[in-house]
Amino acid sequence: MNNFALTLKNLRVQRGMSQSDLARLLGVARTTVSSYENGSRNPDNETLIRIATCFQVSLDYLLGIDISNIDNSSVYSEVLKDIDKLLHSAPIALEKKKEIITEVRDYFRWKLEHAEQNQISEEEE
Repeated sequence: MNNFALTLKNLRVQRGMSQSDLARLLGVARTTVSSYENGSRNPDNETLIRIATCFQVSLDYLLGIDISNIDNSSVYSEVLKDIDKLLHSAPIALEKKKEIITEVRDYFRWKLEHAEQNQISEEEE
């Protein structure tokens, strides 16, 4: 079972909803919700948004994108969280959003490594 499937099922059960209840809210068949929950089918973007709205969670949460565990000791993690919040409301594809977050995170990690190497070089001189 993928992250989305598990998250969807957990949200539905926590709210005391049946698959039929959720299906009615989403405008899909109960078997479609079942397929989402067992990971054999993924919803389209519009349905993902309806699910997120229904449960009042972010798309990141639904899809298992969690930037809270990215180098929490770093000041850069706060910047990444801010960027993620900005992207959350941006009308771009989820794959592009993931790509942007990954590139920014990798850049910050590189920047930190570069700064640490410069500090070591300065201390040696």
